Amino acid sequence: MAEWLLRKLLQDRPIPGVQVHSAGFIALPGNTATDLALLVAKEQGVDLSQHRAQPLTSSLVREADLILVMEPGHRWELLYHRSEAASKIFLLTHFAPSGDRDRGIADPYGMDIEAYRLCFREIRECVESLFAWLSGVRCG
Repeated sequence: MAEWLLRKLLQDRPIPGVQVHSAGFIALPGNTATDLALLVAKEQGVDLSQHRAQPLTSSLVREADLILVMEPGHRWELLYHRSEAASKIFLLTHFAPSGDRDRGIADPYGMDIEAYRLCFREIRECVESLFAWLSGVRCG
């Protein structure tokens, strides 16, 4: 959801040089978003229909300027396997405009639609703040 929300913001207001990719530790290549993720994103004007899962690769880590993870455990796992990337790995909540920036955003997989809505709201708050930060960095 974060990837496609940021893609939508970038489509409306492009930032030169910014590219967005999403990948996971145990992603099954080609898997689509869940039905509930599709529905909740659509409610918020975000189209996830083109999303396809891909595994996190060494080249994605190497080429990234910024790597955002959803949960503290993801950060630790990535640090364990790719310690050379430590300076560019952050929780998405690092960009939250308020609250605990070390908190994670729980995966709503297997939960009800309200869990997906809560997850999307948390993601939106962070991604919109991230977008503002990226806009300032690129324009200032």
